[in-house]
Amino acid sequence: MAGVKGPKLPYNSFNVQIDVEIPTVEVSLSELSVWRKVEDGRLRVYNDTLELLYKDWPTPLVRLRSFSSENRSVWAKLEGANPYSNSVKDRVGWSMIMAALEDERLGDILYEATSTNTGIAITAIANLLGRKTKLFIPKTIQKASDVFLKVLGADVVRVPVGLTVEAIEDVDAKSKTEGATHLNQFENDANLKVHLKYTAKEIDEQLRSVGLKPDYIIGGLGTSGHMSAISIYFKSRYGSSVKVIGVQPAPNEVIPGIRRIETGMKWVHWTDFDQVIDVKRREAIEGALTVARREGLLIGLSAGAVFHAFTKVAEDEGVYVLVFPDTGYKYAEQFEEYFRSVN
Repeated sequence: MAGVKGPKLPYNSFNVQIDVEIPTVEVSLSELSVWRKVEDGRLRVYNDTLELLYKDWPTPLVRLRSFSSENRSVWAKLEGANPYSNSVKDRVGWSMIMAALEDERLGDILYEATSTNTGIAITAIANLLGRKTKLFIPKTIQKASDVFLKVLGADVVRVPVGLTVEAIEDVDAKSKTEGATHLNQFENDANLKVHLKYTAKEIDEQLRSVGLKPDYIIGGLGTSGHMSAISIYFKSRYGSSVKVIGVQPAPNEVIPGIRRIETGMKWVHWTDFDQVIDVKRREAIEGALTVARREGLLIGLSAGAVFHAFTKVAEDEGVYVLVFPDTGYKYAEQFEEYFRSVN
């Protein structure tokens, strides 16, 4: 059994003499240079972890080879490459905190309702700035979230609601009476702005660098920040030739990180979505498993939902961009529950 202490072996008990001639090998210094030529500015050395976040953008855009063909290319925008929460929410946390700093309204303690990722991002950045966080998490969120957030030093409060958005009013009231700053990712326009300025533009420029323009962009709806910004950007630039598709949980289904439009989303009404697709929790998990087993990427449940939505609209031709919001490492409980149900 691992961790059980065994007996000590006598000193020199494995002292074996090997008599062998060591050959001389001549290798030129140029052959030892295994590094490919790196473009200026891409050696990825940063003065601090905040630079690691925003100076490491754009996040990767990768072609999913097993789902692509001669006439169809499928690309994944990997927001899990962000360093703090391993999710798209690093952008939101950074943008909201920087805006509050600039407006001189960032207090000593930050309150936020979160399903995990925004809380991690805010707490990580708050630590760098000498601030504290108090986070309010719905009862439906995986237990591991408490551990991650407490490791970072957050004060974690479980609230008796099913959706993060249902806690906003209470969190806002508490922040006012307790003298805290409520960043409020659901209403804060810094959310939308960071995706207009960076996320959407990155996708456009990354595709153009390989001579492509998207036909479809598919992503999950949570606060609606990143997908609303993507829709505004691409509809403004390319018109109706780019189809933007939102993904939400099917009725009475819970998928961490996304929710139904009728629960209330600010920015989704500022733009047009060509379609919104319902996905069941089981379909989201199976979508994540498919990507893991075909492409080797362990993605989260909302990303799995995005992939499942892609399978519903996919045709034999076109350029598809799937926005994968985070990695799958936080969702071991959901994967374990699924495996128990199918065995």
